[in-house]
Amino acid sequence: MTEFDKITPETYEKMNEEFVEEGTMVRIEVPTQESIDKWKKWVDPDMHKRTIEPRDMVQDMWDAIGGRPSK
Repeated sequence: MTEFDKITPETYEKMNEEFVEEGTMVRIEVPTQESIDKWKKWVDPDMHKRTIEPRDMVQDMWDAIGGRPSK
């Protein structure tokens, strides 16, 4: 079982308790187990889709100075 599998509402409650003990002014909304399970199963359909076309930045620098030098 991984840490990812161990996430429960109690996890968030313990985190909030630690925040109170440390005096941190942060609180996390405690989700239901159903919403945690839904989040774990969710897959971003565009996760591996490129949003921009990759560029060859080295070639861009060579182009900026007039191309590669001759050998």
